[in-house]
Parts: sequence; C-alpha cells; structure tokens
Amino acid sequence: MEKGNILVVDDDAFSRTLCSDILREGGFAVRAVSSGAEALEVVENDEPVDIVITDLVMPDVDGLEVLERTRQHNTLVDVIVVTGHGSLDSAISALRKGAFDYIRKPVDEEDLLLTVNNCLEKKKLLEENQEMRQSLKLFEVSRSITTTLDINRLYDITIDAFLQMLSSRAGALAFFDDNRELDIKATRHMETDDAGELIKVLRSDLGLGLDKMTSTRAVKVPAEAAGLKNVGEAKSVVVSPFVRGGVPMGVIFVFSPSAPRAHPEKDIINAEFIAEHASQAFENAQKYVEAKEMAFIDSLTNLYNSKYLDTALDKELKRADRLQMPVTVLFLDLDNFKLINDRNDHLVGSRVLVEVGRLLLKCVREVDTVIRYGGDEYVVILVDADSDSAFRVADRIRATIEGHSFLTDDGLGLRITTSVGVATYPVHTRDKNELLKMADKAMYRAKGMSKNMVYLAPLDEPETGEATGKGA
Repeated sequence: MEKGNILVVDDDAFSRTLCSDILREGGFAVRAVSSGAEALEVVENDEPVDIVITDLVMPDVDGLEVLERTRQHNTLVDVIVVTGHGSLDSAISALRKGAFDYIRKPVDEEDLLLTVNNCLEKKKLLEENQEMRQSLKLFEVSRSITTTLDINRLYDITIDAFLQMLSSRAGALAFFDDNRELDIKATRHMETDDAGELIKVLRSDLGLGLDKMTSTRAVKVPAEAAGLKNVGEAKSVVVSPFVRGGVPMGVIFVFSPSAPRAHPEKDIINAEFIAEHASQAFENAQKYVEAKEMAFIDSLTNLYNSKYLDTALDKELKRADRLQMPVTVLFLDLDNFKLINDRNDHLVGSRVLVEVGRLLLKCVREVDTVIRYGGDEYVVILVDADSDSAFRVADRIRATIEGHSFLTDDGLGLRITTSVGVATYPVHTRDKNELLKMADKAMYRAKGMSKNMVYLAPLDEPETGEATGKGA
C-alpha cells in the first residue's frame, strides 16, 4: 500500500527524476511535473496531493509562489522546498511562509525520505484528531492573512481562506469605496455582475444594512432568499463583514453547501474568527500603502518625488513590453528660475514650483505620471505615447507655462518658461537608465539652443534632434 501522494516539481530533469525514483522506491505514489505552473494546476484542481516537493529556483513560477499559492488553496497540503547551497536565505524565507522543511541539493536519499516521513507522521496525527486538524487549519489560514501587506494579494488570500474553512468553492469579496458603495475586489466561481446583484438583494429584499454592521458578527441566509444563481449547489450564503473601530470596511459572501440550520455554529464561528483577523490585516495593509505613498510624495508640491521614478519607470516599461506600446519620458527644467528666488524670496519660488506642478497635471492624462525630480526639475512619464504625440504634449506644456501668470492672487504676476527634453522607449533605447539620460541630455540641448524650447532626443547624431518653441 502506498504511503502517500507526493507531487515533485523541478524544471531540471535529472533532479526531478532522482527525487521521484527515491520516493517511489520508498513506497510513495509520485507525480512529477517540470514547472511551477503545472504544479499549481494539479493543486488547484484538487487532485490528491499530500506533499508538494518543489525546487525554489524555476523560470516561470518559482518555488516560493508554488508554496504560497498551495497554502492559500489548501493549508493542509504540506510543502517541502529543495534548495541549492547558494540559496539558503530563500529556504529560510520559505520556512517563514509556511514550508514544512527544506532539503539541500544534491538530494540525499536518507534525508529526503526522513523529511517526507516526518511530514506524513504529523499529518497522520492531525487526521486522528479532527478538532486539532480544524484548529490548525484555521490558525494557518489566519496566519497567512495577518502576514500579508500587499492589499491586492490580501483580497485573494482572504476569500480563499473563507472558502477553505467553510468548505465552499464560490464567493465574492467587496469593499466600500469613497461613496460608500461596495466595490467587488475578488470572486471565486461567480461572475462579478452576479455578485453585484447579490449585494442589491441582500440590501433591498433582505434588508441587511451592510454599511451599518459594526462588528464582525456573521449571518447565514438561505440561498433561495438571496436569489443565488450560477453558484453550484449552494444552499445558503454566509455574510461576514470586515470592521475596524466600529466602522464597516467591506463584506464577504461565501456560498455554503450546507443549509442555514445545518451546523451553523461552525460556519459562523470560523467566519467570524477569520473576519476579525482579516479586518486587522486590511487596516495594516492600508496603513502600509499610505506610508509607502507618503515616502514617494514630494512634501512641497504633492507630486511624486524622485524616489518614485525608478518604481514608475519599471512598471510602465514592463507594461510597454507586454502590450507592445511605447512610453515617452519628458525631462523639464524651468528657465532662469534662480532669478525668481533672487528678485523675490525662496517662499515665492516654492509657491511657483507648486503652481507649475498643478499646470503639469492639467496638461497630461490621469494615467500619466508627473514627478518633481528635484529643485526646479520635473519628469513626466507618458504611457502609450510615441515620440510625435509626446512631442505635442511637451510643446503644450511649454506653451502653457510660458503663457501663465504666476501668483496673480498675490499681485505678482510672475512669468517663467521651461525647456523640455523628450526620449521614447523603445525607439531611442531599451535601457531604463539610458532613457532618462537621453531625455535629460535633450533638455540641456534645448537650454543650450535658446531655452523655452522642446527638443527631441536624436536617434543617431546629437545635431539631428527635432526642436520647437520660441527659439526654434
């Protein structure tokens, strides 16, 4: 009789075969796959798996993601990671994320079998004590929630935790927006439109005051009363709010295969336990987002600061590669800004910088990024913009600043101009740092020619760039 079902994941054929052969000779049923994506397909399709043994370093989905998503789908599937000598830190990180243990390459037969047998012994003890098994499962899903700061990932982890503990496959999670309307953040085996309809039914027909729930107390509603459609064999819906400080943040709906009066205590207790931990986790994640945003915000202009430039460029260039669309960088420097400070004072100069920032935001789209690079320099990242369209935007910015009278409310009516450099990815370069340098160099070229000018970085020789403006 086979001892247990083991899933072996490794992109290296030799290591995969060696590990599989050792386990089969040890009496285990083994399935071997060559990628993290294949492994997750097996796990998430609920095929019989007791232990996943995964290599950490793989090209598509790495071992840490296999670990996280396996535990997210079913905390009772244990994961053992296999690491090379150079990646011990990653193995320790895996242990912190819930891995049962790690094994070093090259795999030692005795070490592998000992680790797997120890893991199965633990699982056997849990199976003999159903109450302990459920408690451990509840603890593990709650731990995965409370250790997550990425708010988008937290939506997925939370809904999957509810589905695990309530033995359900379908549900929806929603959070209140600024207008106190519920915005669907995650669904499982349910269309977003159906989730929206369910919210309307719960509010209007059943009279649930979803925006007035001041505790994490869950309720269970018959499926017929909720008008559920397309959610399998659901007999009821568990409605569980997320609340912090007596204020509702959001709500989750989980469709249970059990009737409202069938073991309601277990479903309600589990839902409330998870909701309490999730509420705290969502509060922490939101604070983390706010703190991170504050670190990237310029205190004077409230634009993004130079620390955000790398992050923004990385994100937009990856998006550009994925969609095969260009990205253009504008580098701006105010002309003779020092004279503003010299003839007035630095407070006046600071207020001019704030007003310039507002003008820039009016000249670009919401999807574009405006950054105060430092002093009187700004960077604008224009998404899905080729050189021609970006050049027109840059000239609009130049003309807008030239034609604007600054600090008129204070009776000053100051005038200033700007020089703008333009460089486009991937036309001018595919290197992030070089792209910024080319835009910066083009800006200095505009200043050197006459100021109050837009200059497009050349594709070849420095003298062949295109320019426009008063001096062009």
